[in-house]
Amino acid sequence: MRAGTAAGLPALTELDGAGWTRLVHWLADARHHTPVLALGGMHHVFRAEDVRTVLADSGLFSSDRTRLMPPTAQLGRGNLTMMDPPDHTRIRRIVNQAFTPASVSGLAPAIDEIADELVDSLVPDRFDLVRDLAYPLPIRVISRYLGLPEDRIDRFRTWSVGFSRGDAAQMDEMHRYLAEVAGAKRARPGGDLMSRLATAEVDGVPATIDEIASLAGLILLAGHVTTTSLIAAAVHELCVQPALDAEVREHDRVEELVLEALRVRPAFAQVTRMAEADTTLSGTTVPAGALVAAWILSANHDPGLNPDPEPFLLDRPARRHLSFGHGVHYCLGGPLAQIEAVAAVRAVIRRFARLTVIAPVEFHPLPTLAIRRLELEGRADAT
Repeated sequence: MRAGTAAGLPALTELDGAGWTRLVHWLADARHHTPVLALGGMHHVFRAEDVRTVLADSGLFSSDRTRLMPPTAQLGRGNLTMMDPPDHTRIRRIVNQAFTPASVSGLAPAIDEIADELVDSLVPDRFDLVRDLAYPLPIRVISRYLGLPEDRIDRFRTWSVGFSRGDAAQMDEMHRYLAEVAGAKRARPGGDLMSRLATAEVDGVPATIDEIASLAGLILLAGHVTTTSLIAAAVHELCVQPALDAEVREHDRVEELVLEALRVRPAFAQVTRMAEADTTLSGTTVPAGALVAAWILSANHDPGLNPDPEPFLLDRPARRHLSFGHGVHYCLGGPLAQIEAVAAVRAVIRRFARLTVIAPVEFHPLPTLAIRRLELEGRADAT
């Protein structure tokens, strides 16, 4: 084991500037010298090829981590991200009937409206982009999409924090609320996503109320994480790269900005699986029963996936990433996250000609490493 990786992960609290560079260099060293590293009770997997294998092969690497949770916890029960086929296949078929491309594209006017409203309310002298825009935008959009009252946003925020911390009591409270809503939607369906979930069937059999509540909770909470992270990452790049900022503004490159930000700073730096049998990855045996951390961040920066991966390039040819996962767990909400992020960034640059970071950037801990706080000053003129 190399000295660099033997010492463990670098500090993950300051991931702006030099701290981010140190992490990226550490991951590159790990890919080259210790592509599978036993550390902190987990086997960490860094190469893109191996990460794809872990994500795609549910027979060897299970998503079902409910065995690690208390038997009463609603956090894992019915959670699509913690299921393997065939249960995952059945629930995914129900979601696919309701969460359609047409229904997502139909949200575009509402997304633009909410993004403009939130940006118009920003206080130019000092605002936190995450608190004031990147978080509330997807929560409001998803609430409207599901058919949930937007006046419960503060409660959703509390549940979101509970979700990130694995708080079983908060998850149980959310589940009870959503189960009540699901029952009402099944009795009197409307045109919203929750109604479509409540009335969808697979082989003539509808989902249970508990399954619908779990699906809605996953869409509500996990669904906003990618969008929040993506908006913050894209705007952060504009703040720290003046030439990039000018190119995006002058030539309307917002969509390319968002796609590259998605690759460079994925919402989840790593995802966890459980090894179902002894498996060899890059010459190293991962024993059955081991917890496996598949590093999405490292895979996205692997030259085997993207040549010359470190520069932030709007014109990157054949851009590849695993930010939305791979295989049966590929993220359903990926297209919606991109639409929301593009709308948010466009609204921000329409209002502000210049954006300046005015406080140290704060980041979430693993498994996300996403931006948690981004305090900015916005100016209407570029001087």
